Amino acid sequence: MKPILSFLILFLMSAPLLAQYKGEVSFSQEEIDHHAKTIKDLTETSRNCLLRYKREHEEFYQRTCIKNFWGKKKCLSKFYGERRYTKVKGSRRSDGKKLDYLPRELEKEGFNPELVNYMEATSCVGLALQCLKEGFQSTGQKEQWDRIMTFVRANNVGGTALQDALQKIGWKIYYWNPVPHTNLVEAAKEWDKEERNWLSKGWHAFRYAKVMNEGTYWFNVVDDANDLVGFGDQIPNKLYDFPFWVGTANTGYHVFPGTFEKVVEAHSTRHITAFDNLEFSDFNPFAEGGGPRWTNSEKYRSGLFALPPL
Repeated sequence: MKPILSFLILFLMSAPLLAQYKGEVSFSQEEIDHHAKTIKDLTETSRNCLLRYKREHEEFYQRTCIKNFWGKKKCLSKFYGERRYTKVKGSRRSDGKKLDYLPRELEKEGFNPELVNYMEATSCVGLALQCLKEGFQSTGQKEQWDRIMTFVRANNVGGTALQDALQKIGWKIYYWNPVPHTNLVEAAKEWDKEERNWLSKGWHAFRYAKVMNEGTYWFNVVDDANDLVGFGDQIPNKLYDFPFWVGTANTGYHVFPGTFEKVVEAHSTRHITAFDNLEFSDFNPFAEGGGPRWTNSEKYRSGLFALPPL
């Protein structure tokens, strides 16, 4: 029994070291160098993708407004959440929950069901992936992007897996947290208490300890644990240098691409008449009106950033 017990203890102690993403993605030095040489054009293309989404969303929303029997106006979002609606009747989510059939929902809300032909599915990670894809392909890196997507899909299309893949091709991973290091441990413990019964949990105290003691967050190696820590209710100056970046919160539960100081969030479960299905806000989670946006059961207070090699 003693040898078995010793083995189990050793295994449990070693388990965190064995944890890793499924599969792997890697790039040659030539690919990494090419990526660095083209990164300015890549990030500008990805930024333009975000701005195009914003423009299309706002124009469609204003163009589709109708009034109900009482004269109250409501408008339609071009981008609908893929975890709530579907264009294919009878579709279900990966967890088995049936999705709302979009044409029927449009008719029920008083909109022309034919508008479904002009609407597109999105999600927080879906928006980040689409704009990155456009950036990679515009700079002759389709094959590299395909390898990244194979890796991301193997890891449940997770935001932190995407950040890990970007790091492999030259991006840097930053830990972010608005609270200064001197006050962070106690603050993180209080956040964890508040989030105890929430679906989305940051595990802030544990993640911070891992970052500080081991230089890791989840399965990600952290390059910098200082530059995006302690900014309080101000926008970090660091972000003004980057036309496009990818952020995550709560161990990848939420993914948000961004451009310079702006967070861009696409939401996968909000109603089709919600203007904030797609929203831009300052990266400023502790300030009123800042993002990533909080709800009654989701408060995003720490996570990772992937910043390009500019």
